[in-house]
Amino acid sequence: MRVTNALIYEGAQAQVAAARDRAFQAQQKVTDGVRVVHPGDDPAAASMMVTHQMAIDRLATIDKTVSSASDELQTADGALQSVSTLLARARDLSVQLGNDTYSASERANGAAEIRGISAQIVQVMNTQIGGRYIFGGNVDRTPPFDVSGNYQGDTATRQVEVAPGLLQNSSVRADQIIKGVGGGVDILGNLGAIANALASNDGATARGALDTLQSGVDQVAAGLAQTGTLMDGMANAQSVSAAATDAVKKALSAESEVDIFDASSQLAAAQQGLEATLTVTAKSFQYSLLDFLK
Repeated sequence: MRVTNALIYEGAQAQVAAARDRAFQAQQKVTDGVRVVHPGDDPAAASMMVTHQMAIDRLATIDKTVSSASDELQTADGALQSVSTLLARARDLSVQLGNDTYSASERANGAAEIRGISAQIVQVMNTQIGGRYIFGGNVDRTPPFDVSGNYQGDTATRQVEVAPGLLQNSSVRADQIIKGVGGGVDILGNLGAIANALASNDGATARGALDTLQSGVDQVAAGLAQTGTLMDGMANAQSVSAAATDAVKKALSAESEVDIFDASSQLAAAQQGLEATLTVTAKSFQYSLLDFLK
């Protein structure tokens, strides 16, 4: 095959283009700091990058869910604190008005206040957050307590994923805390009985209900302790999730980002290669031209 000047030119042109492309790619890596732009740049690294990004996305979803559950638990904790305060007032009234020195009218006023306390507890236990009733279990679109204090939710305890594949409770059972389901006392029923006794000027019955009322106070305290434990669990889960996300992001960066020192060395080598190619090509054309002129 006869090597013509045209073939020499085409070959030199291809070599220069390849050298320019190598120099450009090396420059891009230094400028952008990205090692893998297309899967073909490093198939194994590209596969790991997809895996790492999926993990980051899943952890972000978990963190969002845990954050929402934590907000609900904080709201539940505040609601139960309010119930505890209301029960303390009801207990004080029962102790005071159970004393024989009080009149029927004073006890009637006390009965009205205790009924008001019961209504306030119902209102507090029907607390919503984001349009969701937090004390009704999975029945979260209907108020868990009606105006008579009857529980309308279910017995479920909601759960959320706090780590990949790991679930944790994210709600407490109001039917147990307020209505005493499972062996406790019916707080609202007890308040109703005390109010009826005071309205009937029956101090002895009011005094006799104090032990049951104290059991209700303890019941709410246990609910608060449970809520506090769940809140701590959510906080720990968020801390672990943040650490895991940072670790995966570092792994993703290690796969996708360049080593700046290595990239700079490659750029220098590519630029030297381009300069050498241009020099050789120029000399080649110089000799070809001299041959032509002879």
